[in-house]
Amino acid sequence: MANPTQRFGIVGYLLLAVSVALRWSLCLSGGQYFLGDENRYERVTRLYQALSHGDWAGVRWVASQPEHALFPWIGAAFTVLQHAAAQATSYGDWSRAENIEFSMPLAACALSLSSVVNIYLVFRLALRAGARRREALWAAGLMAASNTNLYYCRHLLQYDTALALALGSLLVAAGPRVPWRLFAAGLLSAATYEAYNGYWFLVPLAGLLVVLSGAPAGRLRGVLAVAAGAAAGFALMVAVGVAAGGLDYLRVMLLFSRTVTQGLFSEGWSLPWEYLGKSEGPLGVALACLVAGLLLADRWRRRPLESRVRLWLLALSAAYGALVLLSVVLRTFVVYGRTTKALVPLLCLLGGWAVERLAGSRRAAQAAVAALLASSLLVSFSEHLTRVYPREVEIAVLKKYGNPKRTLSVSGSLYQVLVQPVTRPDLVLVNAQLLYPIRGVIGAPPGRTLLRVAHALSYEPYQYEGFTPAERRALRTSDISVRLIALSDPASVPNDLPPALRYGLSDRPTGR
Repeated sequence: MANPTQRFGIVGYLLLAVSVALRWSLCLSGGQYFLGDENRYERVTRLYQALSHGDWAGVRWVASQPEHALFPWIGAAFTVLQHAAAQATSYGDWSRAENIEFSMPLAACALSLSSVVNIYLVFRLALRAGARRREALWAAGLMAASNTNLYYCRHLLQYDTALALALGSLLVAAGPRVPWRLFAAGLLSAATYEAYNGYWFLVPLAGLLVVLSGAPAGRLRGVLAVAAGAAAGFALMVAVGVAAGGLDYLRVMLLFSRTVTQGLFSEGWSLPWEYLGKSEGPLGVALACLVAGLLLADRWRRRPLESRVRLWLLALSAAYGALVLLSVVLRTFVVYGRTTKALVPLLCLLGGWAVERLAGSRRAAQAAVAALLASSLLVSFSEHLTRVYPREVEIAVLKKYGNPKRTLSVSGSLYQVLVQPVTRPDLVLVNAQLLYPIRGVIGAPPGRTLLRVAHALSYEPYQYEGFTPAERRALRTSDISVRLIALSDPASVPNDLPPALRYGLSDRPTGR
């Protein structure tokens, strides 16, 4: 019989069920293909189609791409769920390419399960590190209530999948010090990087956990086993890539590693906390103050830190320190909101300890904290559920008005070229795309506004995905709404965006 102190229990499974329901509601309401990195999901569907039809040239092409090389293979498993769910809709015939695109909300539903799995992994990791069940449930509850763990789920991104691999690596490394388990922990840490290269700073954490916990006598052997697993994982992916793409695989891999420069290197130390303040809001700030207050109080009283708390603090410090070192000091990688997302599980583990210290076994205190977490989650969820994305606005306009001209109220952004002829030259659709990067603000052409919808970039956490402080200021102080305008002078706006507004290399802000 399972140990009751280790059970997830009804509360835990209810937490997961609610989390799934909330995520699927968001995914089915749209938002796919808003962020630039979502375009990489096309490699996933291409691999799935190639495997389904025995197109080995297509499989080889996907295998020859070094960027986030493992994700297409993991994503293909999610695509099985997407295709199966599509059979219950009118988009089940994937011999028609448009049906694959129309079923992308179902792909997001499948991918969102990774963030739900991460809630459970936080619970298991807390127990494995020595926490009692109630503390572990608080940590899982914080992960479930985390806005950062919620709002990415509607997009076709690999961040949660990579984070699940990282948490799995830590969970295995925190278990019995058996060589094959530690080797497996190393394999999972390598898989974390190969699923999403931006989580490079999570790779050493399994080895760090081995160093910081357990008997000193076996630490060196343990670290070597983890390192061997990580090396084997990296070697395997590179060998597959080179076999598929030749030496060009290595060349492209090297070039890609030098592209993480959108934004400012100098923000590496401050952006994580600024971003989390915007994403998690007052509840996140209050939780951070609670953790800091308890740590300071324990130090004042000279009360020794519990081993798991010290472990999470050191892991958090190591991950954050690596980000600062590679951004501010070495000026190699810029830090983004999606990078910071990987710190959230460690913060939730610390938060679970702090909430348990605060609430203890007092039922009233427990109910108050649970109500606070639930209300915070519902407030953030309702805000996301009502958000409309440019792609959805554009589809609605095309159905009701025909195809208008396009323009932007900012200059320098990557422009999505028209693929259909303009049928309504008297109308112009403004800002119906991701506005990135931003060189300057130029405003919209004069005319009568027929439709106005707040741009999704008005949601401030999105503004930490490669934007500089100046670009964030422009997004917050100018009117970036998506508008359909009946032009006062139709001849003043060309059928396609003029070259002066289009993106050019010289327009791109650098990572200085």
